[in-house]
Amino acid sequence: MSDEVVIYQCSNIGVSGTTPVHVKRLGGTFTARCGISIMGAMNMNAAEFEACGYNPFSDDFRDNYAEGVGATEQEALAALKADMKHTATSLWA
Repeated sequence: MSDEVVIYQCSNIGVSGTTPVHVKRLGGTFTARCGISIMGAMNMNAAEFEACGYNPFSDDFRDNYAEGVGATEQEALAALKADMKHTATSLWA
């Protein structure tokens, strides 16, 4: 797993990323998370994001996030993108 930061620009109307994507190995799988705003609404302010390092795995992170799990880092990222799309689609259902 690399230490590079990957930021995905959301292409789903109604959902925007608020943090970089973080990938963590949990047990035998990879989990990818990205903080998201829904229709521009966030539950945390800038100071709170800074305090938790913009990390959706932090215990102090209390905002919405999208998540993907996979056997590889790439599968986790693909599942994360699918979760973000599902969230955006559900806003218009």
